[in-house]
Amino acid sequence: MGRTPELIRLPSDCSLDDIVEVSDNHGGVIIDGWLAPDFLERFNAELDPWLDAHRGTDSGSAASDDFLGLQTRRLQGLAAKAPSFVEILLDERLLGFAEAVVGPISPQIILNDGEVIDIGPGETAQPFHRDDDAWNFARPGAPMIVNSIAALVDITPEMGGTLVAPGSHRWPPERMPEPDEVAACSLPAGSALFFRGDTIHAGGANTTADRRRRALSTGYCAGWLRPVENSYTNIPLDVVRGLPRRAQELLGYALYDASETGGGYLGYHDMGDPMDLLDRGDQARR
Repeated sequence: MGRTPELIRLPSDCSLDDIVEVSDNHGGVIIDGWLAPDFLERFNAELDPWLDAHRGTDSGSAASDDFLGLQTRRLQGLAAKAPSFVEILLDERLLGFAEAVVGPISPQIILNDGEVIDIGPGETAQPFHRDDDAWNFARPGAPMIVNSIAALVDITPEMGGTLVAPGSHRWPPERMPEPDEVAACSLPAGSALFFRGDTIHAGGANTTADRRRRALSTGYCAGWLRPVENSYTNIPLDVVRGLPRRAQELLGYALYDASETGGGYLGYHDMGDPMDLLDRGDQARR
C-alpha cells in the first residue's frame, strides 16, 4: 500500500513567492500560524451569536442543501456580521496569491465568497469537486478562482478536515482521485489551506460525537464572473460605504476594465462607475 499523500506546510512568515510556487507544483499549500491567536479570539466572539442562532441549511434546493451539508452551519455577509473579516478580505498574501493565479485570465479579481463553514457531528463528506466547476461552461485555460480554508479551531481529519488530492490541478478534467491519492488536512487553529480552483477537494465527514469543525472559506475569482456569494444583497450598502476602498472594490463595487488587454467594461451603475454611488452616499451624510 502506498504512503498517504500530504500537502507541503509553510511557516507563518513564508513569502508570497513561496505560496505561489508550492501551489503551482502541488495544487495547494498549508500555511501554519497564518491567523494570530488574538484575531481568532476576536473573530470567533463575533461569530458565536450568529452561529448560535443558525437554524440549518435551507437554500431552496434539496440538491444544493445536500452538497452544502445538512449538519453544517454556514454564514455569509461577514463584513456586516463579523467586521474583523475585513482584515482577511484585505490580507496581502491572500490577495497576491489570487492575483498571481487568476491574473493570466483576468486583470481584476473580486470576492467569490467569505463563508464560515461549521461542520457538525454526523455530517457526511462532500463529493469531490473543483471550485472552477461552478462555472462549468467556461474553459479559460487557467484557474478562475483561488480559495482558502482557515481553521478557526483546531481541526482534525475526524472533525471533517478538508480532503485534497495533491497534484490534481494537472489531471484530466474527468479524473477523480483514488483513496490513496487524498490528503486529509490537519489544521491547528490559525493555520490555513490555500489552493487553486482546479484542485480537487472536498469537505470531510465529521465522525466525532461532539466536536464542530469551524473554518473560514475566503475565495477570490476573476472579475468577470458571477461570484458564489451575492455580496450586493448580503452586505447593506451603508456597511459597504464604511469599508476601505480596496474592500469595496473586492465586493464588486468597481467597474471591471479589461480594455488594456483587449477586453471591455462590465458592471456599470447607470452607465457609470459603481464607486460613484458609494461616493454620493458619503457626500450626502456630510
